[in-house]
Amino acid sequence: MVNWKIFLIALIVLILDRITKIIFIDKSVKNYGAAFSLLQGLNIFFIIVAAFVIGLIIYYNNVKNFNLALGMGFVLGGALGNMIDRILYNGVIDFIRIWIFPVFNLADLFNVIGGLIIVYYLWDR
Repeated sequence: MVNWKIFLIALIVLILDRITKIIFIDKSVKNYGAAFSLLQGLNIFFIIVAAFVIGLIIYYNNVKNFNLALGMGFVLGGALGNMIDRILYNGVIDFIRIWIFPVFNLADLFNVIGGLIIVYYLWDR
């Protein structure tokens, strides 16, 4: 049975990510690597990794636990948002600047939060 909550959460995350990138495009920087600008120039690799993660979440979408579905929805939406950037712009649009942290975007934030939720759920089982 398909857990539509995952896809609804992912859609909300994706819409928020796209809207904020449109609003803040003038204050943005393009990241050609991964988190913290590591592994610059491996755009195709990151698209493949994102496609793999997206495929895994779609395949294993029949989870019953809401927290796990929330984490999976966050990661799915974030992965889609950054993958769209990589396909359209050959890099990720980052615009959030907080103190000493590297510049990031909402998709990154949702990927981290979603990943932490998934790890916590699997660890606490």
